[in-house]
Amino acid sequence: MVALVQRVSRFEKQMDTRFEKFIIHHPFWGLFLIFIGLPLTALAVVGLCATIAALAMAFMFGWI
Repeated sequence: MVALVQRVSRFEKQMDTRFEKFIIHHPFWGLFLIFIGLPLTALAVVGLCATIAALAMAFMFGWI
């Protein structure tokens, strides 16, 4: 379990470093991703999960 936590921590640090370099080299695209891309991605994931949950409930109760 400790090895998994260390691996995830190392991956997180690598991604943070890469994203920081990206923002330094491309400030416009970095801000675009932070303020538009990430919120839209989060909304899409929430919508997808809600749709899957609603379809599962519909199938369980025989509405579809």
